[in-house]
Amino acid sequence: MVNAYEVVLRRKGKYYHELIIISILIGIASGVGAIAFSFILPLVSHWFFEYPVGYKIPEPNEGWGVPLPPQRPWLIPIVVALGGLLAGIIIYSTAPEAEGHGTDAAIAAFHKFAGKVRARVPIIKMIASSITIGSGGSAGREGPMAQIGSGVGSMIASLLKLDTRYRRLAVATGIGAGIGTIFKAPLGGAIFGIEVLYKRDFEVEALLPAFIASVIGYVIYGSYDGWSPVLDIPAVAFNDPFELLFYSILGVVCAALGMVYIKVFYTVKKMFSELKIPKFLKPALGGLITGIIGMYIPQVLEMGYGWITLYARGVFPLFATKEGWFFSNSWYVVAIILVFLAFLKIMATSFTIATGGSGGVFAPGLGIGALIGAALGITFINLTPNLIADPPAFLTSTVIIGAVSLFAAVSKAPVAVLIMVSEMTKTYELIGPAMLSIAIAYFLSWEHTIYPEQVEDRAHSPAHAGEFHRVLLDEMLVKDAMKTDHPTVTPETSVEHALHIMIKSGLRGIPVVVDSKLVGIIALEDILNIPKDKRKTIKVKEVMNRKVVVAYPDETLYDALKAMITYNIGQLPVVKDRGSQEVIGILTRKDIIEAHDKMFLLLMGNREAEEKG
Repeated sequence: MVNAYEVVLRRKGKYYHELIIISILIGIASGVGAIAFSFILPLVSHWFFEYPVGYKIPEPNEGWGVPLPPQRPWLIPIVVALGGLLAGIIIYSTAPEAEGHGTDAAIAAFHKFAGKVRARVPIIKMIASSITIGSGGSAGREGPMAQIGSGVGSMIASLLKLDTRYRRLAVATGIGAGIGTIFKAPLGGAIFGIEVLYKRDFEVEALLPAFIASVIGYVIYGSYDGWSPVLDIPAVAFNDPFELLFYSILGVVCAALGMVYIKVFYTVKKMFSELKIPKFLKPALGGLITGIIGMYIPQVLEMGYGWITLYARGVFPLFATKEGWFFSNSWYVVAIILVFLAFLKIMATSFTIATGGSGGVFAPGLGIGALIGAALGITFINLTPNLIADPPAFLTSTVIIGAVSLFAAVSKAPVAVLIMVSEMTKTYELIGPAMLSIAIAYFLSWEHTIYPEQVEDRAHSPAHAGEFHRVLLDEMLVKDAMKTDHPTVTPETSVEHALHIMIKSGLRGIPVVVDSKLVGIIALEDILNIPKDKRKTIKVKEVMNRKVVVAYPDETLYDALKAMITYNIGQLPVVKDRGSQEVIGILTRKDIIEAHDKMFLLLMGNREAEEKG
């Protein structure tokens, strides 16, 4: 006899082994993809933007001097627009789903498209994003890496012929591995992959595969790019609880600015979607507008990590002039202009990505938050000088915590972003104040998200459409639904008599017993294959199936239903226990449905009563 629970267990074990293999392959692909991205992007940036414009964009690990202003700023709009045009042509002629900020497309693949990502998308995304960012567009590498990782996961799962559920898990694993690798934040990246899918939930089954993939990608990429943090900041220390008041205010402001970021981004997206021009021209037009802003405020161009690290050191070039950078000795002038720069970064990012360009919103989000954090830090230091023990360290903290608080608010991934702040800066000193600021920003921004493909929780996801009902079936046992007044036949019964019993009872199969012990089962199909004139003389024992799938009273209805689906049968004999073959009932699919519906209606009635009460 075959037990229903054993059927399910064997299937799960098989898939878990394959998911580990997928995780390893995704990790390798993420590491190699990050290396390729990090190799291609600087080349494009140098020859496409920095050389013609005469401007070196600051990098976070290339010293802390302020770069010279652009020598040929009038070329910036032309170069950024040209980059948008090339990216638009590549995207809309090969893979339209590669437009935009990548992570949202990966989230959509998980929820809406059964985890399916076309094989061409990762390479198209990398090329288009390298051109968009390298030509000066305000975008980041993280969204593209999330889409690259998810695409690789989907492709590998399809090659292994895994079912939809495990292909979706591979997509979530790929998102986490891509983010964790490019940020050199394997733990935070892995958690980001399972958290960013929802506003209020986690895809917990993908956590361990994401751990494996993310750390493998991180090790491969770190071996190429080194182990220095993405944001190399001065030493900080948190030792004054009173400063939590300032970080609370920072959280409130980051929530407000995050909602502005989202509103502007999708207003621009809607506006450009309604433009009656070819799609491939829209990123070019958006690039032109971004470039015009960048002529005077080049800080808004590209990813902006170098600027974040300069702000964290208290260096604030405000805008470019023919004579050089404009600085100010007036703290309130600096604070006001930094707030203005934050709004300009929002505009530049929206016109780069929301118009159809290719790049991530993660890095720009950090830049926007860093600007507002710097503005508030300067304000707090000058308005309450006696309340802040170490102003330089406090300013560094507000810059970094502002960066992560704003993005935690708009991404709805507070746990991942909190962990990533430590991995990205190689310091744990900021965890305490960052927790408070992130939590406030997250709660106050509530339903607003930069990723519209996110859903509220697992119960609202098409990927888990039947999961609530599965929970019910997992909570109910076979003994709750089986029929005990069931017919049986003996091996000596004629098949014609067995057929009459089936017609009368409405069953498509009947247990065959000897002294109440199960010895086989006879199915309707077995009888119908016998000529009518021979059914009186042929005995059940001649056609019955002796290999019977059975259920036990203490098994869940879900396991029983899974066995029915696996073996394509409509009913299961229920035997007393695992040491006996005594038949005590029969379970049909109809019985399972009726038991489920009864429990579902009961629960819904209780919920309505609670809501009314």
